[in-house]
Amino acid sequence: MEAFKLITLQKSLTNLTQVLRLHEHRQNDPDFARLGAIDVYYLEAIYQLKEPTIGMISRLLDQSTPNTNYHIKKLMKLGLIEKQLDDVDRRVTHLLVTDKYLKMLETDEEFWQRLENRLEDEVAPKDLAIFKRVLRQTTDIVSEEGLDEL
Repeated sequence: MEAFKLITLQKSLTNLTQVLRLHEHRQNDPDFARLGAIDVYYLEAIYQLKEPTIGMISRLLDQSTPNTNYHIKKLMKLGLIEKQLDDVDRRVTHLLVTDKYLKMLETDEEFWQRLENRLEDEVAPKDLAIFKRVLRQTTDIVSEEGLDEL
């Protein structure tokens, strides 16, 4: 029974992720339309980890260094990420999302506001509060797990 619950949770989270990604692809941004699924994973990882190194991203996404470099160059060419040398150790390069990427995220604000309004209208306040808390905790746990693996 425990494995069934996990599979159901995994399926639910996967379904939610896929629906949100499909929505993102409908933004009609020409640069976003040129991104493949793995490119989006790179962007999300770089955004969430806040200035990771290339090695951290490679390990997190279980990609070879050459493959990671390919995607990084693509994202840099599109102006969505940039490299920055470490202030202390100049041999270390950090990855950062650019203002262009942040603006892409902001352009979808209307969608998120409509979604929030519908949730507030259709879900009981107590249930919505629990849902928000569980989402925050899930994000924290997944972030910690990802960092522990690095």
